[in-house]
Parts: sequence; C-alpha cells; structure tokens
Amino acid sequence: MKITENRTQSIFVLIIAFLTFLSPLSLTTQPFENSKIFQTDEEIIIDANLDDWSNIQEIPIDLTPAGDKIDPSADLTVTTRFTFDSENFYAAVKAIDDQFEFPDQSWRYGDGLYLTFIDPYQGNLSDRFYTFGFSLQENEVTKFFVSRDGEYFPEMSIKDIQIQIIPDPQLKSINYEISIPLKYIRPFKPFIHQNWGINLTYIDRDGDKRKILQLYPDTDYDTESSDKRKGAIFDFKVHEPKKHEFQASMNGSHYYHDSEKIITWAINSPLESPDWKINYVLSSAKATVSSIENISLKKGMNSLSFLLEEETLFSGPYDLSLGIIDDREALKYREDIQFFVLNRDEFENLKSKLVDVKKKDIFQTDSRFRESLPTLEIRLEWIEKFMKDASPYADISPISQWHQELDFLFKNVDEGKPALYLPGRIARLAHRSEIDNTLQPYSVFIPLNYDEKTPLPLFVSLHGSGVDEKWTIFNMTRILLFGTATRRPTPRTRELKQFIILAPKARGLSDWYLGDSGKDVIECIDHVKKLYKIDDDNIILDGFSMGGYGAWRLGLLYPYLFKALIIRSGAVSPPKNLPGEDILDLLDKAEIERMNIFIVHGDKDNAVPVENARMAAQKLEKLGIKFNYLEVKGAAHERYNKWEEIFSWLKKIIGK
Repeated sequence: MKITENRTQSIFVLIIAFLTFLSPLSLTTQPFENSKIFQTDEEIIIDANLDDWSNIQEIPIDLTPAGDKIDPSADLTVTTRFTFDSENFYAAVKAIDDQFEFPDQSWRYGDGLYLTFIDPYQGNLSDRFYTFGFSLQENEVTKFFVSRDGEYFPEMSIKDIQIQIIPDPQLKSINYEISIPLKYIRPFKPFIHQNWGINLTYIDRDGDKRKILQLYPDTDYDTESSDKRKGAIFDFKVHEPKKHEFQASMNGSHYYHDSEKIITWAINSPLESPDWKINYVLSSAKATVSSIENISLKKGMNSLSFLLEEETLFSGPYDLSLGIIDDREALKYREDIQFFVLNRDEFENLKSKLVDVKKKDIFQTDSRFRESLPTLEIRLEWIEKFMKDASPYADISPISQWHQELDFLFKNVDEGKPALYLPGRIARLAHRSEIDNTLQPYSVFIPLNYDEKTPLPLFVSLHGSGVDEKWTIFNMTRILLFGTATRRPTPRTRELKQFIILAPKARGLSDWYLGDSGKDVIECIDHVKKLYKIDDDNIILDGFSMGGYGAWRLGLLYPYLFKALIIRSGAVSPPKNLPGEDILDLLDKAEIERMNIFIVHGDKDNAVPVENARMAAQKLEKLGIKFNYLEVKGAAHERYNKWEEIFSWLKKIIGK
C-alpha cells in the first residue's frame, strides 16, 4: 500500500473558560444562523438532569415551518443547547408545555422532536441529511432513524444513541438529553469539517391540534415529496485538550478502482509529541496490506490528508484501520473505516457474461431459468445506479450485499441452474414488467422443505407508505413461521399449512397501489407462479395502512384471484392528491360474496382513523357480506398484536 502526502496543516486553538456563544441570539423572524458550538471540557452524563449544561448558551426554538416567530408562553416554550466531544454530538432540549400527549409515534403524531443534521455543501438546503426522532411511548423512551437522504427508516442500527426524557407534569416541563455518536452522522467529524448544518423540530400535540416549532424553518422536515432538508449552519469550535484526541475520515464510502481515495486524520494534541506513528491496515476478502508512517505532532490541531494508492483494487468491501501509536509504542487510538470499490473492468465482464448467457439454448428452452435472470440483472442495475447516483457517503451495506449475491447467482447460472436462492431464507427477486419493460423487485420467503411437486398457499403482504417491502417480508416471515415474540414454532404455526410469502415493492413507495403500482402487485404474483409451485385456490392478500387500502382495492378489482383479504389499519380512500377509487364505492360493484375478509384496526389510530374501518364494516353489513371485524381498544397505528385471532380465522378458511 502506497501512501502519498497531500497536505499538512497545524492549528492552535485557544481554550475558553466557559462554553458560551459569542453573542446572544436576536429574537427575530430571521433563521438562527452562523453561530458557534463549542467542544465540551467535561463529560456529559445522559440523565436529562441538564445541570451540567448551565454554562452553555440556550438557543430558542421559536420559528414555525413557514418562518413566523412564536413568542414564548406558558402554552409552549422550547429551548435547546448543543455541544460535542471527539466522539459524540450532544443536545439538551427543554420544553415548557401546558399539556403532554405521547401516542404511538409521538415524535410524529404527539409530543416529541426531530433532530436533523445536514451536509452544508449546498448551503442551508441539502440533499445529504440524517433525521432522528425522539419521544416517549407508553412511558418508554423511543428513538427512531427517520430518514437519510430522503430514504425513510433506513436499515441501520442506532443502538449507541443515548437518550433520556423526563417529563414533570407539576412544572409542566419536559427535558430531553441526547448523545449521538459521530459515526451516525457520516462524514461529519468536527476536527475535519469545521461547520455543519442542524435543525431541531419540536412537535406539540394538544388534542386534535398540533404546533410545530423549529430552529430553522423547513416545511419539508418530514415529507416524502422532497429529498432535501434545511438547517442552520454552525461553526464547531474545538478546545485545548487535556489529552490527545483523534478523528479520521475518507472522502467517500464507495469508489471506482481508479478514482481518488483520500484519507484525512486529525489529532488535537495538548503538547508537542514527536516520534509518534500512524499505522494503516487495509483488508479485503483477498488480501491485507499495511504501512507505518512517522508523525510529529505540534501543540493544538494537527491535520493531514493522504492519497491511498494501490496498483490493483478488486471489486468488493474494504476495511481500513488507522492506529495511532505513541512514542512508547502503545496503541493510543484506532478508527476503522469501511468503503466499497467497484473495479470497472470486472463489472463490464459480468455484464458481457449475462449477454452471453441469453444466447444459450437453456435460455430458450427452460422457462424457469429464463424467468430467474431478472433477479441477477437487477443487481447489476442496482450496483450501476448506486455508483452513479448515491451520496458520496452512502451506506455501503446494500452494494456490498448485491456484489456478494452476484457471485452466488452467477455460480448457479454457470452450473445451468436458475438464478435463485436456496429455500429457507428471505430473498429479493425481480421480474421484467410487461408495462414498460423495467426491472421491478419483490421479496419472497420459500419454506425450507419446499419441493417443486407440492403446491403451497401464497401469502401476499403489502407494505405501508414511504417504505419498501424489505421490512414487510422480514416481519411477516417471523410472524407466519415463529409467532411475534418467539423464534420457536408454536402449535398455531404447526397446524397451519406452510406458506410462500410474497411482499411486492411496487413502484412509487407512496403511490397507494394505484395505476402501475397496483399492476406491479399482480405481475409479481404472476411471476412468482412461474418460479414456484403455488396453490391457486389459496392466495391470501394482506396489507397494512396504505397497504390495507391496496389490499382492499386489488382484492375488489381481482376477486377471482384471492381467497381472503386481511385489512390491518387500512384506509378506504387514498389521499386527496391521488386520484383513486373509494373502497365503499368498489364494494357496491365487486362480486365478493365468497370472499373471506378480516378487518382489524386500533381505535386510537392517529395516522388512519378508525372511522375508515367502521365505514367499511357498515358497508359490508348493508351488503350482507360476511366478514370478521376486530377493533382494538386503546391501540394506535399497528400498536396491537392480533395475529392469534387472524391465524385462527385463517386456519379455518385455508383448504375450503
């Protein structure tokens, strides 16, 4: 491994006696801007006490999303304080509120807050951002990774985020204290990036009314219609340290093999420290290389960037470990950075290989082999799109997984087998749509003891708004096979026939299964029949929230296709901005006398009010159509577990 020096910088930073902002905030309608966040000298204990924040300037949260200033009052006053250290960002929030309500998803529908971090490379409005949500739910502290770069509820653990919330009903106040490791705000490292954008959105719910206060006005703080967020730009000021402090970063998370890969490290040193070293270890599945460089530290901030050069980098994920070694040969600090490399030549060879496969006789004569190839093709498409469009610091877990899956699928194809996975696992497949010839993904679970001679029932589950099907297939597989709280088969699951589980993605994550989105679901069902043996008489259509509407709509438009409908927290009409059928009108026209229907809904649902289920039940009663109805008292949006009742009902109708 060759390391080429790019630049060297040494900065001396003066210590300040107290962590205060240089000037008080002017209470105007202008957004909070160009202020400073100082590094803490003391350890922050996350207990929501806030006593250790007394020397840090309060910032008022007093702007509406439209930019209007709201004066402090006993009804609602919100302030915040920010600080950081070499590993974490900290926030303390205090709200004076005459009433607290903590329903399901309180950070969105009740009292709670969003904390958004934006990359300021585009200014105050950026398409690179992270949003986290915090609140109480049934007296339990909750935290959510709400959105990253416009993707809602991304698959990333946030277990290391610390949060404490203490409401005081007598004082009508509530304290939030939050610690967010910098690894969750990639690439932000305050030693390296001296400014970053932040927004705080506080939501106050009083009955049917909601007030929203923000640090920086942003009407799109929680919307799927925009992939950008706004925030105030802060300067991060480091202190004079009592011990050495270290941070490191790279200029991206994914690269082509021939693009520049720059490593930057920064050490804030309390004194001159000659004869230190930095050890670089680069590891992949194929090799490990290392290099040690001598460094001499000056007092204050030391920053150095290097160009990582390798003669040949193969496609795949890499681990870069940086170790700081002191003059006694002791390892003082270590930081691990993961990145992905795509070798252009290797990738083009894979694309050419697929073209050659389609010229073979097996492609013409074996329909299952032919219909399996979109599963391989879509991974090539995903990888190409990721490298072209993904944020420079995007999570590399997806592309690493796709690359690994390509190896397995191409191995099958080389052996004359379909490009499919073994039974007993969740798999993401694809079909080529007859609508526009595009590749459309969907997820399936094939039981472990599946054989190609025995048809199995098909359980189709439609996801809710703003997310794709990956969580749905995981959740439904767990529920159908193991129950909701255990991974051991229960008497219920042993009595039920095994299912093939299908979760369509359907284009447009919030298109409500209208138009092409609904057609995608039907095409997915048709395609999975070409790959696996399906019992056509036992196809169940299930849906939650937006998916509940989709299950209603498709079940009523294609009544011959489905044995049963399960509507969980489902709406009876799409949002007003989407032209779509009203379920109550469809019920008048549909021929569903023999359809089995189960409706379940919480009576405290803030997202899809229970009136939707009640109206549908009244309509079914009026039409003389039999159905099962379960209204869960005190339950909010999906905050109920009624699978025992659903499966008891389902067991009776399968095989009829």
